[in-house]
Amino acid sequence: MVSSSNKSRAPPAGKTIRLQLDPLRLHEPARKKLSTIETQRIMVVFDDLVQKMELIEILPVIVSHADLFKSTIDTETMNEINRHEQLKHALETNTPLQSVTNIIEKLPQFENYTRCFDKALSRNVNEQIAYHYYIQQSIRNILRRLVHQQNHFDNIKRILQSKKLLPPQKHVIKLLKMLRDSAMERFLTTPLEEREKDDQIKSLNTRLSSNETIIAKLEKELNDAIADRDAEVCLEDFFRYFIVCH
Repeated sequence: MVSSSNKSRAPPAGKTIRLQLDPLRLHEPARKKLSTIETQRIMVVFDDLVQKMELIEILPVIVSHADLFKSTIDTETMNEINRHEQLKHALETNTPLQSVTNIIEKLPQFENYTRCFDKALSRNVNEQIAYHYYIQQSIRNILRRLVHQQNHFDNIKRILQSKKLLPPQKHVIKLLKMLRDSAMERFLTTPLEEREKDDQIKSLNTRLSSNETIIAKLEKELNDAIADRDAEVCLEDFFRYFIVCH
């Protein structure tokens, strides 16, 4: 006879129980700091690239909410950000290059790119090339001003996050961060630790393969027991109903 408390804890009839194991974590590298100048430089390049891509993504938000950054971004830098966004808009709307001459001439590294036009190309194609050149120069100026002032960049992100204006990260930035973390772990891991980790993974795979058979057997036995119990309960209910009716 199955008690009511056991019935309340029992899973719905016909539902298969699946046992789950928590994944095991391999040991972390013993070293916490990079030991060579070369690896430190590689990680600096990773961090710098991620920061630059993040900044490029949030520039339109900064322009749209310029009032939030009056005490964080100086006037000249904000003017450069505005000019950059105007150049991007002009490129996207196929605005003639001559119409944005006043913006281009204010670039610190201004160069009259029209002198380099390729006569073999149409004027429209030449202007597209010139636009990309000027936009590259513009973004370099902005990155030079903001990325290398770590406090500025962190404050900008903090303000956007507090106002829920921080745009979602693009997939390429997430991949770069994953690559950066993977490289950091690899640089911190000694050859001995690498061999130990490989041995642990092989041992873990062997145990998991062996345990899968045991788990499958236990699951079958458990589900068979539940099925037998359900059949017993149904039979008892049938006899009880039969006795009451007669």
